[in-house]
Amino acid sequence: MQIIIFHLQGQQYAIKTQQVEEISKLMDITPVPNAPDYIKGLINLRGNVISVMELSKLLQLQSEEDQKYQNIIITKITDEKIGLLVEEIYQVMEIEEDKIEKVRIEEKEQPGIKGIIQVGDQIVNLLELEECFVS
Repeated sequence: MQIIIFHLQGQQYAIKTQQVEEISKLMDITPVPNAPDYIKGLINLRGNVISVMELSKLLQLQSEEDQKYQNIIITKITDEKIGLLVEEIYQVMEIEEDKIEKVRIEEKEQPGIKGIIQVGDQIVNLLELEECFVS
């Protein structure tokens, strides 16, 4: 399985590359009035209007006022393109399914965490994006 690893509030997270349409540099985001706080707004990407979400808020991470988003990961979730704000793309790599350590339900502190992966001396949280949006 191929994954993309990115930084978000001092931690590393990963999603499967098969869920990623493309990665874009940060661009102008148009705010949406009365939207939930995790919806940052909308972008126009080559004529396609895409909702952009603050993944850190979806994951219920402690918010930082000066969060330095640099990239938008354009994902396809249930036939809809959604942009996810991330601080930095770390790497794309291949991992074996048996290297994923499952997270027991009672241990889950954040929605959408499928498991954890040891990458060098770092712990990476593997996300299941569909669960992030259901929670």
